[in-house]
Amino acid sequence: MGSKANSNNDLATQVAELRWYHTLDLRNGIITPGIYDHRPFLGYYGIPEDLTGKTVLDIGAANGFFSFELERRGAHVTAADVSNWFDTDLSPQYRRKLEEAANERANFYFHQPFEVAKRALGSKVTKQYISIYDVSPDTVGMFDLVFCGSLLCHLTDPIKALWNIANVTKEKAIIATVIDTPDIGLPMALMIGDPAGDGWWAPTRTCLEVMMACAGFVGIEWISEFQLNYRNQSIGPYHGVLHAYKTVENWTPQTRHRDEILERQQHTTRTRAQGEIERLKAIIGDYERGRFIRFMRWIKGFQKSHQ
Repeated sequence: MGSKANSNNDLATQVAELRWYHTLDLRNGIITPGIYDHRPFLGYYGIPEDLTGKTVLDIGAANGFFSFELERRGAHVTAADVSNWFDTDLSPQYRRKLEEAANERANFYFHQPFEVAKRALGSKVTKQYISIYDVSPDTVGMFDLVFCGSLLCHLTDPIKALWNIANVTKEKAIIATVIDTPDIGLPMALMIGDPAGDGWWAPTRTCLEVMMACAGFVGIEWISEFQLNYRNQSIGPYHGVLHAYKTVENWTPQTRHRDEILERQQHTTRTRAQGEIERLKAIIGDYERGRFIRFMRWIKGFQKSHQ
């Protein structure tokens, strides 16, 4: 009994000394003080209840909340993340600031909390340190399901990331990311431009659909939209979740085909281009009419001056 209590106290001490992104229930009354608590929002992600025997890649795993949840549902999970802050898409200014501060504690964020949680939970999740830009069948293998939560907004090149995700997905990917609203039907993305490099792009729903189609997924299904508030209940970023399929199996009636998405986008582009052409014609017409009027005024003025 005493040994168990001491072990629990040691774990509590470790938890208190680390910085946590995820709120994790490590049992025996120990819960990590994460910036986010995803437990109340778990239903919004549409994760299958039974993943027995499935291979899953959790990209941008951070402290492992979703990795351990996917494992709990029966999956064989590989958690992928960068090895330190300098491998993320930092702005040059923030990168220099970190280098000057020699901020070694920042690297613990990707290593220590995950390892502490893994030991406490008795997990068999495999951790692989790799950038999303380097993910490929050769580097990580192929997976039945790929999960990517709240990562795309932190990337300067989310399209390349989605290409790589599609390349290692056998069946489907679950993509959750910050999205911009309202959606007016155009493939637009808000440039967040955080000086620290913590956030770059927030696509509209339409933009994210086109990105997924261009990445090579044959169909998508929107699952939810929700406000991912912080653990302290302050307002967090607005998220959208979609499932993207590599095969036509297990589609639902709500699944939209890649060709439909791209055809709609091409129609929108043509319509918008035609509208722009007409607008420019009107501007040119107004300019030409104005130039003619100015010329006639000049003629009249010239005639009067020579009478």
